[in-house]
Amino acid sequence: MTPTERRAPEPRIPGLYGAVWRWHFYAGLFVVPVLLMLAVTGALYTFDDEIEAWWYRDLLVTPACTAPLPAAVQERAVLGAHPDAAVRRYTVAAAADRAAQWTIQPPGAAALNVFVEPCTGVVRGALPVRWQLMNVISALHGELLLGEVGDWIVELAASWAMVLLVTGLYLWWPTPGDRLLGTLMPRLNANGRVFWRDLHAVPAAWNALAVAFLILSGLPWAGFWGGQLARLGTVSHLTAPTPNFTAAPTIDAAASADPHAAHRAAAGGDDTSIPWAIRHDAAPQGGPARIGVAEAEAAARAHGVLGPGLRLIYPDGPGAVWHLSYVPGGATGQRTLYLDPVDGRVLDDIGYDRYSPLGKAVEWGVEIHLGRQFGLANQLLCVLVCLLTVLTVVSGTVMWWKRRPAGGLRAGLGAPSRPKAYRTQLGVLLIAAVLGIVFPLLGASLVVVLIVDRLLQRITAPSVTGAAS
Repeated sequence: MTPTERRAPEPRIPGLYGAVWRWHFYAGLFVVPVLLMLAVTGALYTFDDEIEAWWYRDLLVTPACTAPLPAAVQERAVLGAHPDAAVRRYTVAAAADRAAQWTIQPPGAAALNVFVEPCTGVVRGALPVRWQLMNVISALHGELLLGEVGDWIVELAASWAMVLLVTGLYLWWPTPGDRLLGTLMPRLNANGRVFWRDLHAVPAAWNALAVAFLILSGLPWAGFWGGQLARLGTVSHLTAPTPNFTAAPTIDAAASADPHAAHRAAAGGDDTSIPWAIRHDAAPQGGPARIGVAEAEAAARAHGVLGPGLRLIYPDGPGAVWHLSYVPGGATGQRTLYLDPVDGRVLDDIGYDRYSPLGKAVEWGVEIHLGRQFGLANQLLCVLVCLLTVLTVVSGTVMWWKRRPAGGLRAGLGAPSRPKAYRTQLGVLLIAAVLGIVFPLLGASLVVVLIVDRLLQRITAPSVTGAAS
């Protein structure tokens, strides 16, 4: 044995190591492309404001403004530039040197974000909401730009990533006699397969808990898993995210059966800027619209939420109300106010203190996931996790490429061979059952993978047998 080699771990149960390695291979085969996309888009979205301020600097960066014009004056400037449009939302400037953002719906056209200098009322320009850079990144991250189908694919890949983590940790787990190098530190001076194995396994082990947290904190936004979590919130006051939460988030909130969801979608479709705990709450009924943005802004000022992080969402349809969503960064500062469009009276004021234990846990998870809970340190940590994930994915792909069989698909995928005379252990079955219950799409797909594996064995030549990586 050379100093750069690590002996193959001795399986605690005969055949178990090979079986786990085989499932690790199959999980990676499906997860790798989606996981790579999630890591790259997640890293970019962590610095969404900073990137857009640079990318759209001619639109977003303005002279510093300490005394912005009233919202009603800015609204007149927006309608002056787009006289036939309906205003859907006003987003307060994120900083003194940033433009305010107005979301409008022109007749027969796609929704636009219009950017206004807060101190002068000058309209800088407009962008289609759907194709604004970070909205595209967000849609890629959440649904691959494929709508509900893409959302299910991302959720399925995230569920399989948990299998990848569990099996990967088992394969990495040190056994008596293992050295520090190759277990806790990669052997960067090694050559060939040993180098790529360490570059894959060691950073993945460092990163495992963080990746698991990002998966779990992101799943409440997934269509299927988030729906099941929200159903849990309808059966108990302890699990309902807010006292008036009634249904799950959907891919397109405007298409929801909830009659008050459309005004929260705010012309741009599903809006992840609205806290998950507030998404499909039972918004109170309002009367005929008589007040305007001036009164809504005054209510925001009176209740201490007028500032960066505030969105004034206009009523949309009969009975709809003004929705003031204040998300200043971090879970504990969140506030949601509903105003009667008749007279501006506050119909409900929901702060973090009114969230249930479930709602608080989800919001903390989401804010950390987005890099907002602990400022720059949170952002940098999220980017580091994403970069380590990219390293793990790329090195794992290189390992597979180097050991793949010649001859294409008919020669096999290069999967580790099935252990002979191996019976699945009870502990493995229990772990698989728990994962299948917690992640239902995973459970269903496990059955499909088993069937496909059997079919591939019959139509392909025996796969190349290799040593454990």
